[in-house]
Amino acid sequence: MSEVPKVPIHKQITDIFRILAFSYREIIIFELLYKTLTLFIFIPAISSIFRGLLRLGGFAGATNYELLQFAMSKYGLLCMLILIPIATLLIFLEFSVLIILSYHGQKRQRIGLIPAFLQSLSYLPSLFKYGFLGLVIYLLLFLPLGAGVGASLLPSLEIPNFISGELVKTGGGILLLIGVLGVMLFFNARWIFLLPIVVIEGAASFRKAAKKSAALLKKRYIRITVVIVSVVLLYLLVVMLLMIVIMGAVGLLYFLWEKQTVFAGVVRGVALKSSILSLYLASLFVIPLYITTITRLYMVKADPDHAVLHLPEPKSREERSIQNQGLLQKHKRKLIVLGSATVFASALSLLPAIGEIQIADHKVEIMAHRGYISQGPENTIEAIQGAIEAKADYAEIDVLETKDGELAVIHDTNLKRLTGIHAQVYDLTMDELRKLQVKQGNFTGRISSLAEVMDKARGKIKLNIEIKTHGKEQNLVDTFIRIVRDNHFENECIVQSLDYEIVQQVKAAAPELQVGYIIFAGVPDMGRIRADFVVMEEYMVKESVVASAKRHNKPLYVWTVNNTESMGRFFSMGVDGIITDYPEDAISVDDELRKSPLLVLTQWFNNLKF
Repeated sequence: MSEVPKVPIHKQITDIFRILAFSYREIIIFELLYKTLTLFIFIPAISSIFRGLLRLGGFAGATNYELLQFAMSKYGLLCMLILIPIATLLIFLEFSVLIILSYHGQKRQRIGLIPAFLQSLSYLPSLFKYGFLGLVIYLLLFLPLGAGVGASLLPSLEIPNFISGELVKTGGGILLLIGVLGVMLFFNARWIFLLPIVVIEGAASFRKAAKKSAALLKKRYIRITVVIVSVVLLYLLVVMLLMIVIMGAVGLLYFLWEKQTVFAGVVRGVALKSSILSLYLASLFVIPLYITTITRLYMVKADPDHAVLHLPEPKSREERSIQNQGLLQKHKRKLIVLGSATVFASALSLLPAIGEIQIADHKVEIMAHRGYISQGPENTIEAIQGAIEAKADYAEIDVLETKDGELAVIHDTNLKRLTGIHAQVYDLTMDELRKLQVKQGNFTGRISSLAEVMDKARGKIKLNIEIKTHGKEQNLVDTFIRIVRDNHFENECIVQSLDYEIVQQVKAAAPELQVGYIIFAGVPDMGRIRADFVVMEEYMVKESVVASAKRHNKPLYVWTVNNTESMGRFFSMGVDGIITDYPEDAISVDDELRKSPLLVLTQWFNNLKF
């Protein structure tokens, strides 16, 4: 076994950027090609297979719990057997090509993209022999969720806010969330060198590669953390400087063409879109930077005699290099013109419009989630009053049926979380519920009936009422409609539910009400959804979803949006409203976006996506 010399931290950091500088042309070309294939071929193909099997199984447009039913059906199992291996292999191919480019880049040897790709393809048969399930879990779950680094096909995963948001409201939930993230972080750290070991050493066994990765990591946690953090900070510094230059240039254009003429609008639009495209090109280095970093860190400690990757022959490399340089010099001017034209055309057509005019003309509804919980316990009169004072457009509240057939404004069927009493809403009457004290944080309050909340809100704030179920309802829909009509609240509220059947029942019994369907999972078909509006969890909302909702004239609300950057992103997309725990922040973000078009650009920079 060869002795591996110790490499100083600063040299490792320098080497990483030298490798990127040496291989940047191959990296950019490969990432552009692979992302293009992902966007126009891989994702549409996977989507077509998925939707086709949904249709065959009778689950077209499946949402929420229907998706679980599909997963448990024979078509769902067939879908997973087809798509999971495909997705895993596509992700592995991208990572392995980047590792090969990084490995040869460190050796100061160029390798063509075709040889690198063919080398990656040669690994695929062996992946199915040993530990393929481990690779699936690592590439499709642990890496994008725990490390926040994913391939073009699966850039990242997040625990949906409607799950994490509820978990952080209890001590046990917080411990569970920390435990899950801790496990992800632990295995991502132990397996950080897994892919370089598989690619460079040709390890066919997932278990052996994982074990060796942990061995290489031993007693190096601090050094590796310092290197990774330093590389990330330096990269962010470069991107920030790029943003400053771009925003300065755009700001200058706004200053030079202040008048609202057609020409000025075209110039500003092209400048803004070109800026976004430029930053997108900078983002192409995110995954290569990560791969180059872990490959370099692996090579610092690994035994070079274990590598099975072969460098290209020097002669053929030199000949190829001379030939490539000759072609570049010969067609240099044409390539520059073609590249500039591509950037300009992409800026004009491919990227969505910056929404400065759209935001100014489009009213976004701000809904306080369960009232304003920074001013009182959720779903209480105090929280409703807080939403009124915050000037929210709506207070979003939940109702459950009580033992005596009344509707109580409360979210949980079990009262333990807010009252400390282990009892069910359906086992208590409305009068019994009123006697219980609700405590959340430093606030206390009481459980109110729907009619009481309507009295408090009348003329001050509208209500978005979610009808929830516990399975022991007596006459839920009729009771709800009676209360709305008795209180003449038809024009002061909208109604929503996770239960599609309830949505249909309410709309059929009370056509005058605006009734919406809440979706937290699935592949919704807006044309098939029989509801006046749609409420979707924020991880599901993309530009295409917003466009589809507008085509079908369905207002789209997003829940629960608590991050100000996410608020700005959804406002820029053109959603019709958001449900948030922080209505004052949402109103502030909305006002800022209306006042300054450059802040729209900032929101796009903060949430750059292709």
